[in-house]
Amino acid sequence: MINTFTKDLSAAELFERQSRQYSEVLVLSDTVPANTTKLGKLNISSLGHFLCQFITGSFTSLNIPAAAIVDTGVSYLSGQLSDSAGNRKLFNDRIPLDLLLSPGHRRDATSTTVLTDPASNNLFYPIEFEYLFASNADILFDVENESNTPNYYEIAFHGIRIISDEVLTAANEIV
Repeated sequence: MINTFTKDLSAAELFERQSRQYSEVLVLSDTVPANTTKLGKLNISSLGHFLCQFITGSFTSLNIPAAAIVDTGVSYLSGQLSDSAGNRKLFNDRIPLDLLLSPGHRRDATSTTVLTDPASNNLFYPIEFEYLFASNADILFDVENESNTPNYYEIAFHGIRIISDEVLTAANEIV
């Protein structure tokens, strides 16, 4: 990202840059079966590159230690984030989702156990994650579930869509 205070920019240049980008949220969600690994995929599209600035997300923490499904509050899900452009892994190893996502743990209605903490006590801090994904690339999230029951996750990538010159030229030709 460009620190605008360290560079002299004219208003015309700023408006021109602004016309080529807009804020966007891309969401990747999936259910991972019990004791398996599942690859989630989110396409960036050909509209333009996507500069991710931060991420948020949540996950369930269900397990069957007895006869009933229990919401244990333990993170059974861990994931490895990758960029399909160049097949680049963005972390050294899998990261437990309770360390990666905010607000994090989310109660599931199928649980037979009621936790003592109310759902409204979830903290919400976007996790800073700056990365430029190329147009037509895929965000890949390889998630492992170590629980005896399926668990769900949702991750939101907040950022700026940088519209490519080809898209702008084509749009101007239509008008």
